[in-house]
Amino acid sequence: MKQTPSQTAGPFLHIGMMPEGGTVPLVSPLPSGDPITLHGTIFDAESAPVTDALIEIWHPESGWARAPTDGQGSWRLATTRPPTAPFVSLWIIARGINTALQTRLYFPDADWPNDPAMAKIPRARRGTLVASQAAAGAYHLDIRLAGEAETVFFDLQGGDDQ
Repeated sequence: MKQTPSQTAGPFLHIGMMPEGGTVPLVSPLPSGDPITLHGTIFDAESAPVTDALIEIWHPESGWARAPTDGQGSWRLATTRPPTAPFVSLWIIARGINTALQTRLYFPDADWPNDPAMAKIPRARRGTLVASQAAAGAYHLDIRLAGEAETVFFDLQGGDDQ
């Protein structure tokens, strides 16, 4: 059954998904590895910050963590760098989105050019998935939900990448 606009995430998203508006740390202990911080801002089609989104990271070896965006659309999560993958998966939901968006954050110094999923993405759009290193152990990735420089999102329901 197709969703209707009344079934999009609404203004009460944080109430149901976040304990008192805080961050949900990784649900299992951090795996061994270098501790890192991932952060960025989520923007809408008009380049305005999305202040009511939730973002989750899915670490390939340790589970997931969740954080809301703040009043400036910014998000921040702590984890460890995956030793066997050049990325962490991201899951995003916000008011007006019918289905959660799936994307990845690739580490700039990892072997992401040889990743099979990245190889399917046109070269001109790959940069929307590659974080910059903001400081030692800190990686920054802005996410654009639509518009110019829209982030690449993956269709994990069996279709092609969007």
